Amino acid sequence: MERLCDNCGKPYNADNRNIKRGWGLTCSKSCAAKKREKNKNIPYNLDENKCGVFRNRYSSEGYKLYENGDGDCAVNDYGEEVYTIKNWEHEHPFSEDAF
Repeated sequence: MERLCDNCGKPYNADNRNIKRGWGLTCSKSCAAKKREKNKNIPYNLDENKCGVFRNRYSSEGYKLYENGDGDCAVNDYGEEVYTIKNWEHEHPFSEDAF
């Protein structure tokens, strides 16, 4: 089956079995690698908001966790702060300093 490469736009012959599997979307392995690089998310340290910096971590509820100096801030899909998680202000209860 002839189709156009999803990366460079050149026509090429793709195998129908691979198309059905979701493969064969590019004309070559190098075009597939370039397409993957294009589709990567922005670097995690560029995603900032009023709560801090997003470090590609999520809460168990699916909220994005933003780091700031005081702890973590959970933010929903609309950019609204849901709750904050404060850093430990004392020694860990099982450390040697606690005894």
